[in-house]
Amino acid sequence: MKKIILFAAILTCMAGLFAENIKFEVKGGEKRYNQIRIVNNTRYTDFNCTAYLLDKREDKFIANSSLGAFHFTNGKNSDSNTYLHMIRRGSYVGVKLPDQYKDLSWVVSYKDYPGFDTIEIDIFDEESPLGKEF
Repeated sequence: MKKIILFAAILTCMAGLFAENIKFEVKGGEKRYNQIRIVNNTRYTDFNCTAYLLDKREDKFIANSSLGAFHFTNGKNSDSNTYLHMIRRGSYVGVKLPDQYKDLSWVVSYKDYPGFDTIEIDIFDEESPLGKEF
């Protein structure tokens, strides 16, 4: 059942392909998440990005609070932040990426580890094949 929920969550988050800023509604199977992990699957190295908790006001998203900075020293690595306050399902999360990095795609998945309920954001510098016909 968790695999079905994970696959459905991935498909619903595919709408953010080719964005410099990532924003999505948390839709995983858990009520709350206490970790965000960003996985850099790009050729880009030595960059920072910041995650924010967003408020949706009419058709706009406004950064409410910072969820932390993520640093990537080389390609194909990950960084994560763990939180004392929980990120609730139904809330909105945004990730600000460097402006010079164009045409990035991303996929959001939800993982349940012992002690951690994780929102994982995979960033690609080419279109991800997930959810597409082969």
